[in-house]
Formats: sequence, structure tokens, C-alpha cells
Amino acid sequence: PKKLNDHDILLLLPRAPQQMAVTDLQAKLVNAGFEITTRSLQRRLIVLSLAHQLACNDKSKPYGWSHAADSLNLPFGLSIQEAVALKLTESYLADVMPSDLFGALSGYFGAANTQLKTDSAYAAWINKVRVVPATQVLTKQVGRRDLHARAYEGVLRQRVLHVTYQSRSADKPKSYDVYPEAIVVRGNTTYLIAKQTWAEEPILMALHKFTAIKITDEPAPQSDFNLDEFISQGKLGFVATAPQTLRLHFYNNAGEHLAATPLAAAQTLKVVGDGQHKLTVKLPITEQLKWWLFGFGDRVEVLAPKALRAEFAERLRVAGGRYGLSK
Repeated sequence: PKKLNDHDILLLLPRAPQQMAVTDLQAKLVNAGFEITTRSLQRRLIVLSLAHQLACNDKSKPYGWSHAADSLNLPFGLSIQEAVALKLTESYLADVMPSDLFGALSGYFGAANTQLKTDSAYAAWINKVRVVPATQVLTKQVGRRDLHARAYEGVLRQRVLHVTYQSRSADKPKSYDVYPEAIVVRGNTTYLIAKQTWAEEPILMALHKFTAIKITDEPAPQSDFNLDEFISQGKLGFVATAPQTLRLHFYNNAGEHLAATPLAAAQTLKVVGDGQHKLTVKLPITEQLKWWLFGFGDRVEVLAPKALRAEFAERLRVAGGRYGLSK
């Protein structure tokens, strides 16, 4: 039999509120090649609880053992680099982590705060770094946290979700089953990507528009869904077309930054005059792309495709009329 270390026991214990009976823990250790009796393991857990934050539920038999909910089980503590990484996680990743997973890290976040107090330079640096959006900041859409948690769990466990959802095109919420595929955070809105049971393609469903979510016991069908492919096809841009050749004429150096931050790897950007650039790139035409182009105002001209040029011309004509310009 292998030599049993304290670490081997601690590694198998769950974090509260989950718990494990001594008999179950002993069976796992034996299956892993260790030799220990249930009675010996019970005594060893009692000794370990003196040095580690272990909890024993002795209200009913068999007793259940676990790490305390707020315990921090790092034998050598946190390095300053790990503390910084945890603080950044706490600040920026809450929206992309299941709530139970994020909550289980609370002890680590507290330890990170304590560790940062020992290094004034890194503690100050945390307050000198921010990630900010490149677009106008909008108020964050807030939905029910319990519904968010169920959506995340549905994706994690790949279970059919019975949902009630208020779509933009419907007068009132509708209830139906969906197959969850992924979670995407876009700006201040979090979306569930899911496939309706009667549909071929997955759709975006804003989490704040759900009024009910129930996790069923039915496994979702096996899927070949690829999140990166979904994003690269422009599906997050809303109403995406097939890739089309986009040709733009930029004025007043408005397109100069595209040399360093291209729209796509295969784009062509040419200088055609003082502060003028022409861009050729193949992309899906999405609403997000249109919003971006309209942000340049009179500093960009759409040359192709023809349908997009006509749409911009008409919308600018209407806008000019609203400002009292000639129609």
C-alpha cells in the first residue's frame, strides 16, 4: 500500500455545504491504493481538524466531514503574485463563473486581501489598473441571481432547461424547453446561448429577460456546438449575413488605427490621400458592425456592398431631415 499523507485525505474532502461520510472517504482512499480502516480514518480526521478548518456534521449518522465553507487550504499560503491574480479574478470574472464556484473562492479572496497588505507596491498597483469598455458605458442589466445560477448550472451539467422568456418580438413571456450551450458576457449584458427544441440553430437569450428557469433531470442532446466558431461567424453581432466584401473610405485619419488593430487578418488598408484610407475586408454584416461604422459619422463612406451603402445613404438622409437639412 502507498503511504497515506494528510494531503491525500484533505484533497478528497468536499467544501461545505457538501459533505462526505467516513466510510465513503475510506472507500475512495482504498481504491486509490491506500490502506486505512474506518476507525483509524475517523481518529485522523479529528486530529486534522485541530490544524485545518474542517467541519463535522454530527447531527445524524453517518457523520459528514467537509472543509469549512470559508476555509483556505493552502499549505504554504499565498504568494504575492497569486494574491494579485485572485484580486483580478474577484474584480473581473464574477460574471463568467458559476455562482457556487465563485462563492467557494471567498476564503481565497479574503486571504488575497491579507497578503496584499504585506506588499504596499502591489496593493497600490491593484488600484492603478482598470479594464474599461471601448464603447459608451450603459447601465448593467440586472436579473434575478437565482435564475442566473440555474442558467449557469444548466450549461455546466448539460441539462434541458424549462424556461419562461420575454423576447423582444412577443407581447408576453412564453414557456418552453431549451438545450443550453454556452454563456457569453457582452458588455453589460449576459447571454445564454441555447437551442430551442424545435429549432436547428442556437440563439442568444439575455439572462435579464428570463422570468423563470427550471433545471430538469433530462440530459440535453449531444451537440457539436463550437462557441469560438459561433462568435467568429458574427452571431453575437445580431442578424449576421454571410461574409461579404466590405469596402470603406475613411477621412480625417479615422481609419489609421486599423493598421495596428485590423478588423480581420486578411484585410487590405491603403493610404489614398492626406489622412484618407481605403479598407477592403470580408466580414459578416452585423448590426454591431453598423453601429461601429455610424460612430465615425462623416469620416467614413461605405463603398460596398451596394445594399449597405444604400442603407447608410437612406438613414443619413432621414437623419439630415430631422436636423432641418435638405431632403
